Amino acid sequence: MLTEPIGRAEQIAKLNDRARSGFDPSARIMFTRGCLDAFCNGDTPSGLVAQAELIKTMRRHRFEEDTYGERDFGAFTFRGERVFFKIDLYEKKVVKRGLEATPLKASKP
Repeated sequence: MLTEPIGRAEQIAKLNDRARSGFDPSARIMFTRGCLDAFCNGDTPSGLVAQAELIKTMRRHRFEEDTYGERDFGAFTFRGERVFFKIDLYEKKVVKRGLEATPLKASKP
């Protein structure tokens, strides 16, 4: 089996998948107030349930079209409303370390 280095976009996509899937302990998920207001009654219990359900839906999202191949932006319908999400890596040193720490390899048959 031959292996070849994965391109930068695919490396970023894998880091984004790791964050979105809940496998990156340093990842932070944030919701806008408007998003939460659309799905909860303004109380803590319904807000927590809405957040958990939104995260579950986001983690199951399948990227059919991805312009740059980084799997960092998506949209889905949740409780009848269209929801958009974006994954951003903010710290350059973290991105650089994540891309250089372990070279990812793709397998070819």
